[in-house]
Amino acid sequence: MKIPGVEYKTLCRYCSLSNELLIAEESGYGIYAYDEPFNNGHIVIVPRRHVSLSELSVEELYKALRLVKRAEATLRSVYHPQGLNIGLVAYPHVAFHIVPRWGGDVSFIKVFFNAKPIPETPIQYAERLRRAWRS
Repeated sequence: MKIPGVEYKTLCRYCSLSNELLIAEESGYGIYAYDEPFNNGHIVIVPRRHVSLSELSVEELYKALRLVKRAEATLRSVYHPQGLNIGLVAYPHVAFHIVPRWGGDVSFIKVFFNAKPIPETPIQYAERLRRAWRS
């Protein structure tokens, strides 16, 4: 899915995430509002270089996990979810997904097939999370 009005840079979905969705940049990673969210607040953390999980150094992996931990704290402070799902896409471009969850929210399959409306757009929640990330 492509968001109308968002310019995509390359064929890799993670290399082409729009700067409008950028929440922060740290330690060689971009922290983004995901352009196809499962729920409000769905964040993806990706290395700036196009690399698979097996190509990350131990130090790079440690930096990523520190950012995942910070993303969890940011999401908890902004959205107050009842839980969080944290997942990983390993290849071809490693990406860490952090998805806020609430009791009674729609199952993954229904969300995957667009069965649930998302009240905020990724651009809207990127701004909320950008402010929270800085504080």
